[in-house]
Amino acid sequence: MWTNINNKESFLSFTAHWLDDSFKYHHGVLQMKHFPETHTANNIKNCLEEVPTLWDIDTTKIHAVVRDNGRNVTKAIDDSVFKGVPCFIHTLQLAINTLLKHDTMAQILVKSRRIVTHFNHSNQAQSKLWDLQQELNLSHHQLVQDVCTRWNSTYYMISRLFEQKRAVS
Repeated sequence: MWTNINNKESFLSFTAHWLDDSFKYHHGVLQMKHFPETHTANNIKNCLEEVPTLWDIDTTKIHAVVRDNGRNVTKAIDDSVFKGVPCFIHTLQLAINTLLKHDTMAQILVKSRRIVTHFNHSNQAQSKLWDLQQELNLSHHQLVQDVCTRWNSTYYMISRLFEQKRAVS
């Protein structure tokens, strides 16, 4: 499930991943369905169980449904004919977010976000940063703002700050 940030409309995306007779990997989007209903487990389950019928796919050929860890999605799949498997990246993101809430790390991130926000919202600061990058013979890179839903964006933000430490300082 995902939500369009511009108009707040929700969608369910269904993808298939399979190996052919030569063990070559294939994947494709089967359907992206507008989902205006409330995100209850029952509504998700009903929608999920419609897709194999629409595509004439025998449900015994569906070995696993990869899902996030939301209670409603977990329950929907548990109540269905499918076997649910938690998404590794989503689970990793939850673990990383828990770690990032530790006092010391949280303080570092607050300061890092303030620095990045300052440079990204001030043309004067951005111009000065670029001048310093050139003067210090550093790569001409803009600072990266992290986004809570992108699991690696905090890493990219910190990494770029380390790269540009001398210019930022």
